[in-house]
Amino acid sequence: MPTTLPLLLLMGTWLFALGAVVGSFLNVCIYRIPWQKSVIWPASHCPKCWNAIAARDNVPIFGWLALGGRCRSCRNPISVRYPLIEALVGILFVAIFIVDVFYGRRVWQGELPSWLFATWLYHAILIALLVASTFIDYDLYIIPDAITVTGMIVGLGLGTAYPWIRPEPSTALTAWGGFWTGVAGLLIGGGLTWSVRFLGSLAVGREAMGFGDVTLMAMIGAFLGWQAAVLAFFIGPFFGLAHALGKLVKYVVKRLSGAQLSSSDREIPFGPYLSMAAVALVLSWPWLWEGWAKDLFHTLLVLFLWVTMGVEE
Repeated sequence: MPTTLPLLLLMGTWLFALGAVVGSFLNVCIYRIPWQKSVIWPASHCPKCWNAIAARDNVPIFGWLALGGRCRSCRNPISVRYPLIEALVGILFVAIFIVDVFYGRRVWQGELPSWLFATWLYHAILIALLVASTFIDYDLYIIPDAITVTGMIVGLGLGTAYPWIRPEPSTALTAWGGFWTGVAGLLIGGGLTWSVRFLGSLAVGREAMGFGDVTLMAMIGAFLGWQAAVLAFFIGPFFGLAHALGKLVKYVVKRLSGAQLSSSDREIPFGPYLSMAAVALVLSWPWLWEGWAKDLFHTLLVLFLWVTMGVEE
């Protein structure tokens, strides 16, 4: 199938628009799920005057711009975060299309197979779940089970129905293999995080990591396999480094000035940075695995066999 620039631009525009619509729905989920409210009913409304938002004002990104970032009825400010999340999801949907479909077609070197679009959809679902988890964790320092447990089930289910859909080396040939690959990713991703949470809590004498981070990593493992989950766990802190340094500076300034400290001064949400790491891996995996990660895991396997059993490859 020939690929032309106008066709790619049209596809990119459509995917961005689709992502913005999904982002608009995620805004509702981010606001309502932590409070166990329905994400379907009632319709979106202004939190100040309670007037329903008209359909023309609810168009992703453009509705906010047309209103000047204020409610049409009472002129209450509407956070710029809403259109930014819509734009973010739109950009990510286009980005994974470039990786999964456009780059995948070049590797395939032939007719565009339908399974590339299935892979895109699989990753799009994961990204939507990660975006919702990220902003809820930023706001409230929690990651609801409604997102992560649902994600585990979806990751296991789709990985079983389409065992080839996970990234290498977590692809499988049979549904049974796809199921157990997802279970391994879920257990190793969640188990690694739980172990660090448990040991860290013993070391500092208080909860070192929320249990939501455990279920988040289990979800990532169910979708991507255990190798990607392990990498996401160790890469995640680098994404949070700037936030951690900012918190440290604020903490030191408060201590030196004698200002009252709160628990939030010593805490940062880890879930957003695990999510960022997972998204980064989805976007770079075709190159990362062959160029670096494959050799890394091979070396670690050899070391593990040598240490535990004295076996040399």
